[in-house]
Amino acid sequence: MMNKKKSLLFVLILGFFASQEILAQNNSLSSSPYSLSGLGILNQVSTGKTNALGKAGIAMKSNTSINNLNPASYASIPLNSFFFDVGGKAQFNTFETAGTTENSSSANFSNISFAFPINDKSGVGLTLTPYSSVGYNIDGIETDIEGSNNSFSTLVEGTGGLKDLKLSYGYNILPNLSIGSYASVLFGKIQQTETNVINQNLLVVEDENYYRGFKFGFGTQYELNEKLSFGAIVNLPVRLTGDQESTITQLYADQIEVSTELDDFKLPLEVGFGVQTKLNENLFAYADYKHSFWDETDQEDYIGKYTDQDFFGLGVEYIPNENSLKYWEHIEYRAGLSYDNGNILVNDEETVDNYALSLGIGLPLRSTKNSMINISYSYGQKGKISNSLIKENYHLISVNLSFEGIWFVKRKLN
Repeated sequence: MMNKKKSLLFVLILGFFASQEILAQNNSLSSSPYSLSGLGILNQVSTGKTNALGKAGIAMKSNTSINNLNPASYASIPLNSFFFDVGGKAQFNTFETAGTTENSSSANFSNISFAFPINDKSGVGLTLTPYSSVGYNIDGIETDIEGSNNSFSTLVEGTGGLKDLKLSYGYNILPNLSIGSYASVLFGKIQQTETNVINQNLLVVEDENYYRGFKFGFGTQYELNEKLSFGAIVNLPVRLTGDQESTITQLYADQIEVSTELDDFKLPLEVGFGVQTKLNENLFAYADYKHSFWDETDQEDYIGKYTDQDFFGLGVEYIPNENSLKYWEHIEYRAGLSYDNGNILVNDEETVDNYALSLGIGLPLRSTKNSMINISYSYGQKGKISNSLIKENYHLISVNLSFEGIWFVKRKLN
């Protein structure tokens, strides 16, 4: 029996790192013009049920599925349980300016994770997720050639993003108090291709930007009573180092390759707080607040200057009757709202705010009590129609397969 469990773990680990290659090969991670900024659009899709709860869950335990929002939650993984979660997402966008409307779509894996207890007081988990996503296409840029009446056109395309490989650990220091920490490796490539058409000549500049760095954070969860719990997280600031490999190609000319060192990209200190309350036997509510200190990084890029960001998330979950023998009374229903005011100040006056409404459902699988298909749908809006911003409406669908395996339980013989 133990050999079979070891084989299962080995297969899962192989699958985990194989998925890293899948994420690395598929560059169509985003389709938003706002991904032109910095490292791209930061990932907001997580594991399990939190996607349908307005991305709230800092105070939620990992006693029924993996909660990657707070490392302290891993202390609550039941003894003899093994959690495995794999997810995918698809997004459909509509972009509006003063006179045009365009549509786009993208799809990719959202996470692959597993977690298990070390003993009855602690647990550990490993998760691979996209950290940021880049996918933009800017066409029809016309630039006058100085000293003449001619101009040239430019097409700019961006793809890629960073990935986050995170190891989390949680420990119960008291029956109602747990602490946790994580260490993650951020790495990936962002590629930008600029194609210039000048008269009958073609000039292509391709930049491949490679970033890497380590990120650390801490968390805690406190259960005041059976109806009220609190959580808090701290994500430490970090500097990502980078290298750029540029290739310049021109018709009827030799190709030029140049390697340079990029300026460090700084990620800010982030603090977050969450609360979970049990309204009655079947209804739960969640609320999160996070603040990211982008002002302290003193950075700016093509779009504007980085500014402090606030995030608010609210969610509710309804479970009809978890003790019933009827399947439909185990189905979980979820809804949520989220809002953030953006981390870029455009032209020193406007930020790209983002709000979303989410709905979700959890469909139990017969294999074990906590195995479930979690499906969520979100409708959101980012930015607005103005001289400097684009209004982006999006539909986001995420599907997570959350499995629970039971380890090392002796069979009872009659």
